Amino acid sequence: MQRHSTFVAPFLGLLGLLCCSMACGCATGKLSPAQQIASAPDPVTLRAFDGATRAPISWFAVQLRVAQSDAIFVGETHDDASAHRVEQGLVDGFLLAHPKGAVSFEMLERNEQTKVDAYLKGELTQDAFIDQTGSRDWAGEGSWMPWYQPMIESAKLAGSPVIAANAPREYVSQAMRAGYDPLLLLDAAERASFEIDRTLTRDGDWDRLKELMTELHQERVAEGGVGPAEPSDDAVDRVHRSQRVWDLTMGTSAAAALDRAPAVIHIAGGFHLEKRLGTVAQFARLRPIAKVLVIRLQPSEASELSETEVMGADIVIHTRRAASK
Repeated sequence: MQRHSTFVAPFLGLLGLLCCSMACGCATGKLSPAQQIASAPDPVTLRAFDGATRAPISWFAVQLRVAQSDAIFVGETHDDASAHRVEQGLVDGFLLAHPKGAVSFEMLERNEQTKVDAYLKGELTQDAFIDQTGSRDWAGEGSWMPWYQPMIESAKLAGSPVIAANAPREYVSQAMRAGYDPLLLLDAAERASFEIDRTLTRDGDWDRLKELMTELHQERVAEGGVGPAEPSDDAVDRVHRSQRVWDLTMGTSAAAALDRAPAVIHIAGGFHLEKRLGTVAQFARLRPIAKVLVIRLQPSEASELSETEVMGADIVIHTRRAASK
């Protein structure tokens, strides 16, 4: 179920598709998020691999490729504390290599950008910023402060912009329930909070959503649940509409960041980046000549990289370290 937890859980919850084993709890038992990240391994000690050759590469090589890229997309499993420590190292390296580079987050929504900017300017306290954006428990109880806030602090210290990249959830939900037409009738201020793809077709994103939803349906049936063993095409269409609002909004936000910053690093759930579809594909449509680097953070302690783990990533980092014998 690790792959499923990179998909946006609240959205699947609207469909009633989440099975109990996904519903949450942190991967490391009863430790708090702060305790989990404090005990996470140093990224330098983790195994990293080149996605094309599957050969091991060093942390230095990872950071070098970050320095050589215009847009870096980092895919996490939201409840993996070790991944968040890796992200902190990537963001810090990015800011050193790209002074005034933009740090972009799936976890913050466009209509929260004024609060982000106010915090960066010192006009909001840290607690006020976290509370006003409703972020404190974003990836589980008490997760924001130890897992995400340090990246924002790094950007603030560097004088770099922080991008609230995502679409507000209410509009994503409306896209699923009622389609795009009602969203097109909203006033300009609301419309600025999200993007709509008026050329949406049953593309590669649709195919991978169908695959994932089928897996979830079959797991539910195997556990004694009722209902069909696979979703209808209409159900996939509804999910696809909503997912595209997320991905196009984030991709557009990251692309726009390059108008004000020399480079951008975007932090998101891994599903948004798989196979270079989702957010990555939407960004690439808008910035076709930008040098893109996709980094997949995989909760594994394996010493080798399997072909199925790559999912189009340029770099895969295993965020677990094998226990010493």
